[in-house]
Amino acid sequence: MPAAAIPAPPWRAPKKTPAARQPLSAEAVLSTALRIVDRDGLDALSMRRVAQELGTGAASLYAYFANKDELLEQLLDRVVGEIPLPSPAAPDWVAEVKRSCYASRAVFCAHRDLVKVARANLPLGPNALRYTEALLAVLRGAGVPDRIAAWGMDQLSLVIVADAVETAIHAERGRATEADAAPYLAQVRDYLAGLPADEFPNLVAMAPMMIEGSGDERFAFAIDLMVGGLARHARGGDAR
Repeated sequence: MPAAAIPAPPWRAPKKTPAARQPLSAEAVLSTALRIVDRDGLDALSMRRVAQELGTGAASLYAYFANKDELLEQLLDRVVGEIPLPSPAAPDWVAEVKRSCYASRAVFCAHRDLVKVARANLPLGPNALRYTEALLAVLRGAGVPDRIAAWGMDQLSLVIVADAVETAIHAERGRATEADAAPYLAQVRDYLAGLPADEFPNLVAMAPMMIEGSGDERFAFAIDLMVGGLARHARGGDAR
């Protein structure tokens, strides 16, 4: 008859149950990396951290990604894949481009500060290529000249990325909502209004307007300006 198990002394800390090891694949690595970024932010992401959450060693990740930069590139492309592709068959191409810009911003803002990766990398992953191809098809189908379409698409992307990065930075600094940002913006307004009026007459006069409007309103204003500019080059010059 086997001897009864001897209980551990009460002063010993109970052993932790080891995390179940997940089957390793590129998809598992990307899913885990995105979960870390969404939860803890971009600075928290490392190959070691991903490996720990997968219950493996960091070296095993290099079978799928050469380094962290490659992981980030593919992670960003995975997120780009969440953006609905614009349709060249849409009856109103101006509205379709604007809708796509708003959708892109919403996707990037949903993943904390991952969008910072886009500042230094040309989006050349498969999802980014498909999105670019679709948006160019919309612009060219509207009669926007090729050079204007290429440059316009690039500059729209810069506005979207810059807005999403600024949104992420505001959130990091405790200004995730308009209400959170209101005290800071009020300080900026009062500071501008209190500048020497003889040296800064325009800033003093326009202090309230310099900070008014929500982030959504300002983003819509920027997109309206840019898409309206593209429309002037389109077939028929339909600048709406």
